Amino acid sequence: MKVTVDLSGLDEFVEEVDENTTELMKEAAQRAVYMQKERNVSNKKTYQNHTWNLRNAPGAAIVRDGKIVDLYIPADGEHSLAKNRTEAMLIFGSKPKDGVVVADGMEYASFVSSKGFDVLDSASLTLDKELKQSFGNDNVKITWQE
Repeated sequence: MKVTVDLSGLDEFVEEVDENTTELMKEAAQRAVYMQKERNVSNKKTYQNHTWNLRNAPGAAIVRDGKIVDLYIPADGEHSLAKNRTEAMLIFGSKPKDGVVVADGMEYASFVSSKGFDVLDSASLTLDKELKQSFGNDNVKITWQE
């Protein structure tokens, strides 16, 4: 008995699934960064905003196969230092093989967070929720890295 298998179109299907996955990751990352900038959804305290650098610094990178395929840092025009520091952190920092990296590039972000204030917590909670909704499963894992 001879069996023949027609796999034509499989490569296109895999590419389409990969593109759709990347797009869902982008949408979730952008909503998470927006949420972090706009309001506190975590149970942590909201810090007083003196310079607006910390509030303008949140950003996200979509990483596929170890390379950044999308970078999103929506800082306003008056806070280019905040944007540049986050961009550098996302580009030159450690990255997963595939995933979303959320960062705040201001050097004092971890200090403010360690005092119990929401610096990236709302983004993390939102990203976790969005990705689980988008992919319809609990295989989404959020990890913190310094």
